[in-house]
Amino acid sequence: VLGGMLVIAVPPELAGATAVSGAGFWYAVAACAAICIASGLAAGTLAHERRRGTAAWMAVRAVPRAALLLSWFVAFGLLLTAGIALGSIGAWLAAIAHADSPPDLGPFAASIGATAGAALATVAGGLLLGTFLRTVPATVLAVVLSAAILAAAIAWPPVGGIPLPTGGIGLLAHLDEAARPVGDALQSAGAALAAAAVLLALAGAGMERSDL
Repeated sequence: VLGGMLVIAVPPELAGATAVSGAGFWYAVAACAAICIASGLAAGTLAHERRRGTAAWMAVRAVPRAALLLSWFVAFGLLLTAGIALGSIGAWLAAIAHADSPPDLGPFAASIGATAGAALATVAGGLLLGTFLRTVPATVLAVVLSAAILAAAIAWPPVGGIPLPTGGIGLLAHLDEAARPVGDALQSAGAALAAAAVLLALAGAGMERSDL
């Protein structure tokens, strides 16, 4: 949400040929920062609860380990995606304030949805790290890996071919260069949700084998 507000203060023409692309670029940068923080918090929280014994206390009381994992995923996922959605309103207001003519909302909204999917996959990856690492290593590794992957998505615009889970962030940062932004965003969102499902399944397997 703060990132969306900050975009208003940044002249969108500093990045991209159009106001929408400029606002999208800066909001992609802000969203990536929020996603990295959320991934680190997810990893650190799960690792901390494992070390402290809270997860074991709940498991002893017949709460399935998978339910514990899903509850953390839902909590972080809902908070993060809601923040991305609300923050995008500020970014869109910044775009239309600098646009010469009313811009098309479709590509921007589709890339925001795909970015939210990438956020869910990143949170799932953080939870996976939290199932087998200690608190500090899990947090640091989750932030570093997320930052590297998301920075690559911003630095290099998406190309045709197999859709990537982080493709939505690349589209958001390079809306001017996308030939079919809505279709690409939908494919990237599907890839991100599939990646989140796989990472959650691996995290669930890790929870079953970990010492709580």
